[in-house]
Amino acid sequence: MRRFTKLFVFWSLVFLSGPALAGSEEAAVHNRTGAALVEQGKTERAILEFQKALAADPGYSPARLNLAYSYEKAGRIEEAMTTYREAIGDQPRNFLAHNNLGVLYDQKGQYELAIAEFEQALSIEPGNAMAQKNLENAKSSRAVTLARETQLARAEKTVEAKPSDPRASYAVARLHATYGNKDLALQWLGKALRQGYRDRADVRADPAFQHMRGEREFELLLLNK
Repeated sequence: MRRFTKLFVFWSLVFLSGPALAGSEEAAVHNRTGAALVEQGKTERAILEFQKALAADPGYSPARLNLAYSYEKAGRIEEAMTTYREAIGDQPRNFLAHNNLGVLYDQKGQYELAIAEFEQALSIEPGNAMAQKNLENAKSSRAVTLARETQLARAEKTVEAKPSDPRASYAVARLHATYGNKDLALQWLGKALRQGYRDRADVRADPAFQHMRGEREFELLLLNK
């Protein structure tokens, strides 16, 4: 379902350091070095610098936020989420940590958790356009997901009522194909064909399956008699 989600990801590197911040000079130096490495696209090296900053001063919040951001850039999403939670534990009213954690929840399809984070971010900075847009998109994605789940539940109830009807199984296959659930679409399509659904030409021409045409599993199903 992720392809139906429009995300507005607003990440911000936190370059704060220096006398105005509480934190050791060693942590500040590592944080500056890490930020420069991120700008150069050297994400893994940046991660090491932010980790060194936190080893020197575990309470140095800019390095923790930058570390979470760098984990995300490196595709280490679970580590990014854990680090944002740690940042929130240290600073419960950290707008950036709540907003960015919400974006990651949104990307994973965990819309309730995403909404909670965006709402928390907005309680910290009311009217923030970035968090407001993120919240709107998360709510929209949740609504789309609920609508799809409702459609699938109704189609599956029809199968329960008519367990031998290939058209009922085919309807479920179409929905899964439309929503990008390839494996489930193939399972239900195979069931429909075994039950006697014979319009293989129609299956091949069905727009719901257009993204699966030419794929081995799909073609084999249509070839089997």
